Amino acid sequence: MKNIHITNHAELMLRIMQLKSEKLSQETELKHSAKEFIYSISPVSIVKDSLHELAQDEDVKFDMTKVGLNIGANFLIDKIVGRNRSIKGFLGAMLIEKLSSKFINNNTSSIISGIGRLISAKKK
Repeated sequence: MKNIHITNHAELMLRIMQLKSEKLSQETELKHSAKEFIYSISPVSIVKDSLHELAQDEDVKFDMTKVGLNIGANFLIDKIVGRNRSIKGFLGAMLIEKLSSKFINNNTSSIISGIGRLISAKKK
């Protein structure tokens, strides 16, 4: 902190205004830094940032597509075969689900490209 020589009342008032202005800008900067710090340690922001990073990864996108296709196939199988209706339906649904998951996991890229062609054909 500098020691400034003040000789009259006008210089004193000017120096007081300068110090108040510096104080206000420092308080604003401190508040901004505190908010950034709190945001950076927030668990929600950490999870959100991690998910955004994962969403950019192509391998994760591919794996999530596989999961989505398997869930959709299992849902349709349950609705068509009727897993909860009988033992026969349950066993049939389990067998078809195992076969469909093998098929989906082995042919995911061709399934995705086929879906993409269907979507692009509907747009035209």
